[in-house]
Amino acid sequence: AVECWGYDRYGQTAAPAGRFSAISAGWFHGCGLRETGAVECWGDNRYGQTAAPAGRFSAVSAGRRHTCGLRETGAVECWGDSQADAPTGSFSTISAGWLHSCGLRETGAVECWGRNGDGAAAAPAGRFSAISAGDYHACAVSADGAATCWMVYADDVNAPAWLRQPSAAPAMDSGSGQIAARRLSDGRVEFGWQPADGGERVLPRRRYVPADAAVDRWLRSSAVVVDGVELGRINARALADGRIEFAFTPSGGQRILPSPRYLPANADVGRWLRSAAIELGKQR
Repeated sequence: AVECWGYDRYGQTAAPAGRFSAISAGWFHGCGLRETGAVECWGDNRYGQTAAPAGRFSAVSAGRRHTCGLRETGAVECWGDSQADAPTGSFSTISAGWLHSCGLRETGAVECWGRNGDGAAAAPAGRFSAISAGDYHACAVSADGAATCWMVYADDVNAPAWLRQPSAAPAMDSGSGQIAARRLSDGRVEFGWQPADGGERVLPRRRYVPADAAVDRWLRSSAVVVDGVELGRINARALADGRIEFAFTPSGGQRILPSPRYLPANADVGRWLRSAAIELGKQR
């Protein structure tokens, strides 16, 4: 359930009832992702920013006067202010800012669109694992964990100094973990990430293998995030003998196949089983 509070001139705190899996608060509006994949928005709609299109999405981001959604196919669709027109192609992550938006290509490249001002869409080259578009700037996290930010308005005298210079995230040890999986009574298989330090199990938003999943087709979870760091994504595929095979792809790395890594076809319903330990090593 979504609960909002604060300034409510445009009804932006009047969230609709029902269940959501993700939310995003914009300037005078908010949007949520229903568990069905539908996007529902509320609040200010003077620019059409709450008029979400029909269909299924995997993510949503509310900006100043526009909103962007990420289709399950990886395509980006935006609505509202004219600055919202999104490029074609496939993305893994999106973020709607003030008068610009940014997305992370599945290759790790950052692409921004909308008002360029003095650099809004001038994204840096390279491979990145996360992206965020702010009011007057945007930031991206590279594959090694370093944070890079750039200005929308480079001559803004009120801008803090850290926005004018690339900044580095503090070093941290991502440690290791295991893929945890269980069969459900409806035939699906649910999976998540169990940190080796005994922390709470991480259940990414996309975390199910359908009961009728195509054989030998790899499926990919949403990002696995631990302590604010995106570790990577869990991969899963159904095998012809009824087992489910799992793997893990670190952000900016190659797929890891732990051993053991299979959920048996006759696994007890509701019982969590774990893969072998997966060492992810040091990340910045």
